[in-house]
Amino acid sequence: MRGPTLFLSVLTNLIAFLLFYSLTYSAEWRISPIRVELSPQDKSASITVFNEDKHPINFQVKAMEWTQDEKGKDNYKESEDIIFFPKVFTIEPGKERLIRIGIKNINPSKERTYRLFVEEVPQTDRKNGVAVQIALRFGVPIFIKPLKEETNWEIIKKSVEKGSFVLEIQNKGNHHFNILYVKIRGISKENPEKELFTKEIKGWYILSGTKRIFTEKLEECEKLSSINFQIVTDRFSFDDKILLTNESCNP
Repeated sequence: MRGPTLFLSVLTNLIAFLLFYSLTYSAEWRISPIRVELSPQDKSASITVFNEDKHPINFQVKAMEWTQDEKGKDNYKESEDIIFFPKVFTIEPGKERLIRIGIKNINPSKERTYRLFVEEVPQTDRKNGVAVQIALRFGVPIFIKPLKEETNWEIIKKSVEKGSFVLEIQNKGNHHFNILYVKIRGISKENPEKELFTKEIKGWYILSGTKRIFTEKLEECEKLSSINFQIVTDRFSFDDKILLTNESCNP
C-alpha cells in the first residue's frame, strides 16, 4: 500500500504549499515608445507607461549604463548621466503616467548607451503566509547620438567548423546597429540549385566598439556544398556565402 500512501502524502504537502504560498503574477501594462534617441541638440524626451490592468500598479525606475563585453554580453551599472522623473509612482487602472528623461551636458564623439528599467512592484493583500511574486521589468534603450555618426563594421570570421556555422561581426563605427536576424541557407552538394534547409538566427544590438558571434549547428552537414547567409540589420543588409571543405563537417 506504499503507492496510495505516498500519493496521499504528496497531495497533502501540495495543498499545504498552496495554502501557505500565494502567487502574484505580473500585471498588464505597456510602455511607449520602446526606445529613445537623444543628442546634444535634443537633450530631453519622455516615455508613457499605460496601466491596462484592473488594479493599481506600483512602479520603480532605474537608469543604468549599458555596455557589452568582448563576447557581446550585455552589462549594466547604475548611472547618474540620465536624469528622469518620477522614480517611484503608482498608476490607477486604465490610466497612464509620463516619465520625463533628460541628459546632462554630454557631447560624445562616440555614442553613449543606457537603459531605463521600468519595473513593476507587485502587491499582495495577503496578511498570512508568504507571497511568491513574479514581476515584469522592461529596459528602454537610450542612445545618446554622437555629433557625427560614422558607420563602420567588419566580418571578422565566417566559417563552418565541426559541423557548425560560425559568424563573427565587429562594430568599428561610433554608433550601434541592431542585427534583426541572420538567415542561413544550406545548398545541396548533389544539386547546387536545391536548398536543403533555411534557418533564421535571432540577432541583437552590437554597440560601438564591440562584436557578436553567431553560431548554428548544421544538420546533414556532409550533404552541403555551401552556406549562403544574409545579415539583416536596422541600417543595412549584406549577403555572402561560405564554401565547405572536406574538414568543415569533421567533429
